[in-house]
This record gives sequence, C-alpha cells and structure tokens, in this order.
Amino acid sequence: MNVIEILDLNSYEKRNRKKNVCAYARVSTFKNLQETSFDLQVETYTKMIQNNLKWNFVGVYADKGKSGTHIIHREQFNFMIELAKAGNIDMIITKSVSRFARNTIDCLSIIQKLKTYSTEVWFEKENLSSFDPKIEFVISVMAGMAEEESRNISENVKWGVRKRFKNGIVPMVTSRVLGYVRDTNKNIIIDKTEAIIVKMIFAMYSEGASQRVIAAHLNSLGFKTKYQNKDWYERAVQGILNNEKYTGNAILQKSARQALGSRIGEKNQNFLPKYYVENSHPAIISQELWDTVHEIKNGKILKYNHTLDKKKLKHKAKYYSEYAEFIECAICGKNYHYKVNNKGTSWETRILICSSNREKKICTNDALFADTFDEILISQINRIIKNKEEFLNTLRNALIAHPAIIQLNTDLAQAQEKLDGIDAKLKELMVSSNELDRDVCGELIPMKQTIQADYIKYKNQLLTTHNISNKIKQFKTLLNGYKIPIKTLTEFPFKELFTKVRVHNRNEIEIILNVLNEPGDSSVFSFPAITTEFLIRKTTHSIESVIRVV
Repeated sequence: MNVIEILDLNSYEKRNRKKNVCAYARVSTFKNLQETSFDLQVETYTKMIQNNLKWNFVGVYADKGKSGTHIIHREQFNFMIELAKAGNIDMIITKSVSRFARNTIDCLSIIQKLKTYSTEVWFEKENLSSFDPKIEFVISVMAGMAEEESRNISENVKWGVRKRFKNGIVPMVTSRVLGYVRDTNKNIIIDKTEAIIVKMIFAMYSEGASQRVIAAHLNSLGFKTKYQNKDWYERAVQGILNNEKYTGNAILQKSARQALGSRIGEKNQNFLPKYYVENSHPAIISQELWDTVHEIKNGKILKYNHTLDKKKLKHKAKYYSEYAEFIECAICGKNYHYKVNNKGTSWETRILICSSNREKKICTNDALFADTFDEILISQINRIIKNKEEFLNTLRNALIAHPAIIQLNTDLAQAQEKLDGIDAKLKELMVSSNELDRDVCGELIPMKQTIQADYIKYKNQLLTTHNISNKIKQFKTLLNGYKIPIKTLTEFPFKELFTKVRVHNRNEIEIILNVLNEPGDSSVFSFPAITTEFLIRKTTHSIESVIRVV
C-alpha cells in the first residue's frame, strides 16, 4: 500500500523562511538614566536581530515614559500586537516580564492572544519562551511579583504624599502653575509678569466676559500658556478660574488614583480626607474676587446643566456623540459640535455646528444636517467596500510617494553611504602604524556610532510607524469584514479608517486619511469626489466630499 504525505504548503514555507523577529523596549520615566537605558535597549536589540542570519528584522517597538501597569496607553505595544495579529511577527524579544507587563491579567491574556497568532515572546532576563508548556504558571508568579512591586512602590509614595498633606506642605509644581515660581531657597513666590495675566482673567470674567472671549483676548495680546507654551483656549482659562491657590490658600488631595495602574485621578468624593491650608503661599487675587467669580460660574452651570452636583455633571460629561473630535472647521479650527433641535417633537433635527457658534454666531462656517453627513460618509465607505483592491492599491502608491517616506529613505541611504565611507577609511587606517592615523581612527569611531544611531532610527521608522505594507494590511483586515454595502454609519468603525473630516462650507468637505500620523495637512493625493444632495426648505442643495491622503 502506498502512503502519500500531504504537505501543508503554508506551514512548510513558514518553517523554511526566516523568522520575522522584533523587540519591545519600554521605560516608565523620562529621567536621564532611564533614557540611556531606553536608547541602549533599542540599539542592542536592533543589532542582535540583524546579526542573526536566521532572523528577519522587523523593528524595535518602543514606548518611552509609559507605565507597565496597563497596556491602554502604550501605543507602540498595541501597534506591535496588531502586526502580530496580521501575521507579520513570529517572535517578540523583550528584556523581562516586568518590561512587558506588570499587570498579571494583561500579561497572560496577551501571551495567549499571541499564541493564537503563532507569535512567540522571549523574555531575555528570565530566559523564558511563551511557547513553554509551563509558561502560564511561571508568568503568573513573575508578573504577580512585578505587580506586587508596583503596588508596594505606589503605597510608599502615597504614604509620603499624604504625610506631607497632613503637615500642610503644599506640593505646587510651579512650572505648570501660571503666576508662581520658586526662589533660590525653593520657596513659592509670585512671578509679577505672569500674575498680570492671572489678574486679567479673573477681572474679565467678573465683568461678564466668557472663557472663550478671555482666551481670544489673551491670544490677541500674544500671551501663551505656561504649560507647553500654547495659544490660550477655553479649558486653559477654566483651569485658572478653578484654581483656588491664587487666593493664597490650598485644598490638598482634591483627587486621587483609587486603583493600581490607573492613569487618571478621580475626584475625591470623600473617599479620602481633604486638607485646607490657609495662607500657605502669597495670594495673587483676593478671596472676595474669587467668591464673585465662582458665584457667576455656578449661575452659568445651573442655567445650562440645571445642577451643581459634581457626580451628575461628571456623568453628563461622559456622553460624547460618535462625531466627537472627528469633524473640524476649516475656518476657525474648532471641532464641530453635535446637537438636537426641537428634541422630542415632530420637528426634531440632528445638527452639526462649529463649536465657536454654540452660544452665538462667531464663526462664518455653515451648520450641517447630521443625517446628510452620515449619508456622505456611508457613500464614501460603500465605494471603498465595493472597490477594496483598487482603493488599497491606490492608497499604497500614494503612501510610497509620500514626502515623509521619500525623506526617510533618502536619510537612510545617506546614513548608509556615510557608514560605508567611514568603514573603508577605518580599514585603511587600522593597518597604519602612523600615530596621526591612529588619532584619526579615534575620531572616526564615535562619529560612526552617531551615524549608526541615526541609521537605526530611520530603519526602525520604516519598519514600524512608517511601514506601508503593514498599514495597508491593517486597512485590508478592516475592510475584509464587509462584503456588502452598509446602510447606517453605526455598522462601520469609520474612525478606524478616516482620521478626521474638515468642513470648508455647506457645499465642500474633506475626509482626511493621515495614515502615517505626520504633522501638517498638506494633501499628497485625492480620490475622486462624490456629490451628495440634500434639502433645505424644499430647495435641493449639493455637497461635494473628497478623500484626501495627507
């Protein structure tokens, strides 16, 4: 009897090709020592993978200044997992379990998820593979120890902070608080130049100016915010008005992180004691002016929200529309705001308006019917679903010709050329017994190391954040889930496909695709426009929408 072996070609090819190997590096702070460790990890892993002839280097994914207690805020980590899901990574090398994750549940669930994608994780310090049958037990112990270490550090830090609160020590970070600095003895003192801005904000608000008007006035005078030196905006003004420290007094422990690993402090609703420290530092405004301002603020809150209860206000603030932070006004740069006119009546209408026009008409841009906007996006999405391959091929070609990609490839080639030149020179000088030639070698070696670091940076970008093939695969995976046209916008995760929409006027909108997350909005390619008709008071209007790659 003849026995015929049936070969699985996909498995056979995978076994016989080079492994796609990447590394993951992370440090949790921006301190100099940690930054050195971070750069060293990236450089070491790049060389390690590139020097292994059986491995194909697919990048070093790195998160700087990110905690390991939760994965939500680790962008590069999540991007790496998506690439593994698409079949682009066979093995991930990481320094240790604690560098990978300090949350046991996250660590185990990610390892299990990666196993389903046939992706191995190698923990260098522990000399462990995620393909080891006993890995779950070992990782539970290791990750549990790392998590407990995080908990102990957290509790020790909290104890120290609360002890200082009880002693009335005000931990003001003056680099972020407008109007204050510290003297040579670390005492809090008033910065007279910045204090003028603080007094102006409180005075204008007490005289009836809105936060938006105050922000516009400060910008017209050329003032910048203290933190990150940005233009003034409503929330920045609001932060000044809500800071009681300008009265010379301080409320301590207004917020706290209740759960280990939480990145957001919760309002302290009496789950911890608060401390009120009087005359803890010099005052910029009087208590009377503070009281006047907050009487006006509370009146406005009651008018628009009908409550001063902080829990109810927080609950209301959680509800964002599906359009939130997605539609941008091309005239003033603000986001569009969703509202419902005549709610609960037969004339109920869903509207999108520029945020500048929420209280009164300031921006000249038009409002849009939300139903019409939905129809526009549905038309564009259905055209893409119908012509997936054409769309993806066109997008790929547009990205290949993207200035950022061209620049990275140019920089990479130039760095390689410089390295080749230095290597040739070093080879020539190394055999020389001339003292001057040896001195030149000593100068060339650090120069080579600097250029090598640049080369690694450019190559890593092309393999990770600017990897066109991986970006196209992500879009392809998304679109492959849709075989027939959609009927409603809720059927499709449009924010995963489009970056944002820019409204120029009622008749012209741009749908932006910023695949490489590059700064600026210069268009590098435009898909054919689609015209959508809509009615205003029985008159037919048309709006032209176009997808632009930037």
